[in-house]
Amino acid sequence: MSRHETSSRIRLAFAAACPEADLIRCLPGALLPLGP
Repeated sequence: MSRHETSSRIRLAFAAACPEADLIRCLPGALLPLGP
């Protein structure tokens, strides 16, 4: 699985888990541990 594909799946998972209004707040915290 490519890195881009992994990022897309993570975003989809958080899109499903977080209300759309909270998505912008959820994603940065979720992606921080992944690094650049």
